Amino acid sequence: MNQEFEAIAQLFQTRTPFRHPTTSLGNGDDASVHHIPEGMELVVSTDIAVEGVHWPQDMRLDIAGSRAVNAALSDLAAMGAVPAWIWLAISAKDKQSLAQMSDGIVQTCLTHNVELAGGDTVSAPINSINVTVGGLLSKDTAMTRSAAKVNDEAWILGDSGLSAAGLKQWLSGQQHGSFVPHFQMITPLYKQGAALRELGIQSCIDISDGLLQDLGHISKASQVCIQIDINLVKQLDSYQQLQAVFNTEETLKMMLSGGEDFALCFTAPATKYTSLIELGAKHIGFCCKGNGVQLMQGEKIIDYNIKGYDHFG
Repeated sequence: MNQEFEAIAQLFQTRTPFRHPTTSLGNGDDASVHHIPEGMELVVSTDIAVEGVHWPQDMRLDIAGSRAVNAALSDLAAMGAVPAWIWLAISAKDKQSLAQMSDGIVQTCLTHNVELAGGDTVSAPINSINVTVGGLLSKDTAMTRSAAKVNDEAWILGDSGLSAAGLKQWLSGQQHGSFVPHFQMITPLYKQGAALRELGIQSCIDISDGLLQDLGHISKASQVCIQIDINLVKQLDSYQQLQAVFNTEETLKMMLSGGEDFALCFTAPATKYTSLIELGAKHIGFCCKGNGVQLMQGEKIIDYNIKGYDHFG
């Protein structure tokens, strides 16, 4: 057998037996085939993770594999979709690197009952993992960036700043720092995303490049101004955890621009307040007429020079 095909069979196909009930033809052919149940829609997203860009070169590759899949699944969470399949395109420096990445990928598929429906591998000078994810949701219910409305409230569900703190500790040589697990282990909040969608929430995004920058995408797509109250941000659990280690300036910078926590940030009418509190969401601001994202302290606009991650900046 061709060595590439043998590696794919040993490292992936035989170790991921789960098949989604809507799969007609799974991994092993030129393409996978799936049927979409009546009244449902297919949600698809693609994400890429590159060694030295998305994970440090001295981080274990099984952790890198897990992070890549979980980060991609988070995009489905932001839409309110339930994950069903992943497809992979992996470049690996050598067979050992491929095997190590596969360990994290396989375990993540098993954890979330997601089908590995196909993919490809290639030998290359750098390790990278491209993940395409597919999920399902009820027709015409997807949460989008363009559905925020004036007078909506802004909310966050999940942590903000803890992953950035973990990366900061790692890069400073504190590889066993208290926040490092938050950077290494991504948890896609797809169950919470589906719960938000079922509550009727219409506008949502996952925080990958920083709270303010990602909210800017909602602001632009919805043509509203989003005002974030710094006093409400300081009431978040993440703020209290970070303040135990970092000063106020560092804490706020990580929370507002750190990224890769993959929390869900969304807008909702005030009538949803009680239900959202019960889900564990935290109120952090408001939508009003205008454009852009404003950082507020009471009625005062705070000048800030905080930018999220930009691959080409």
